[in-house]
Amino acid sequence: MGRPSLVRVSARALAHNLEVARRQASGSRVMAVVKADAYGHGLEWAAGVLEEGGADAFGVACIEEGIRLREAGVRRPVFILEGFFQREELRAVQALDLGLVLHRPEQVDAVLEEATPEAPIPCFLKADTGMHRLGLDHDEVPAQAERLARAPGVDWQGLLSHMARADTPDDPYNDQQVRCLRELGASVDGDCPLSLANSAAVLARPEAHLDWVRPGLMLYGASPLEGRSGAELGLEPVLRLETSVITVRHLEPGQWLGYGTAFQAEEPMRVGVVPLGYGDGYPRHLGTGTPVRVAGRDTRTLGRVCMDMIFVDLTTLPQVGEGATVELLGPGVPAEALARRADTIAYEILCGLRNRLRRVTE
Repeated sequence: MGRPSLVRVSARALAHNLEVARRQASGSRVMAVVKADAYGHGLEWAAGVLEEGGADAFGVACIEEGIRLREAGVRRPVFILEGFFQREELRAVQALDLGLVLHRPEQVDAVLEEATPEAPIPCFLKADTGMHRLGLDHDEVPAQAERLARAPGVDWQGLLSHMARADTPDDPYNDQQVRCLRELGASVDGDCPLSLANSAAVLARPEAHLDWVRPGLMLYGASPLEGRSGAELGLEPVLRLETSVITVRHLEPGQWLGYGTAFQAEEPMRVGVVPLGYGDGYPRHLGTGTPVRVAGRDTRTLGRVCMDMIFVDLTTLPQVGEGATVELLGPGVPAEALARRADTIAYEILCGLRNRLRRVTE
């Protein structure tokens, strides 16, 4: 029942992309990043597939996501990449055996005061190696790391940082960040595992793999590298956004279409109307010419995107009519291609899909 607009997600493709990450960084453990509802793919579903596929741990943005994973039965380590926001969260962190990435001295102080040997908290310490977003300054790292490493209530995991320009792998700034994290690790007494590589570094910067890698976007089949497609990197799109043609309209030369009369026909045209729009997360500013597939054939959108509807050009597809399947995002219309049209990045395209879309797992 209901409108034919839906999201299909493929467990096989997700498992394949995880295996690509594991092959690329065969000497590292894999923390699969599933924040933002697994980049729009469904948090609990994606974590279940990735856990079965051998992910060593999961990265989330906040405690709410960590709680959802534990309630879904995920048993692998789960790390909250932004740490905690209120001290009261530490009780739930301990009760649910969640891990933390600490990025301020005040967070370290709170953990050392609240953690107990009976329920040690797994902790990474985040160092700022050049992103200048979260993380301790270089001169703060050794002392704070050694406090955590010695604490009986802490399960010390090592140092973690984040790359600022990994999507342009030849940029020397990447070398600087790798070198910086290695030097900071060497300054800490005892065992100090290191984690730096995101998806782009997993695929293009092997010297950044270190002890842990943290693939995110690549797991879902999109490319994190400028100028490269997911397919070129051996990745498979996990998500397909599809709907159906609900009616076919005929335009005569000179007639206008849609809000703002943004498109005018120059010849007789067949136009399909499909029930999906910016209310579902499809970018409103995508105009005429955005790629789309109808009944397996390439065509384009026409006019402005409406809240609940889009126009597609059926002029060169005379055999296509009502009920034909329309793919707006997926193997035939990669997220990278849609992102280029929308002047954004694949991350935003995937994360922007709304929950009112019906989800089908395959």
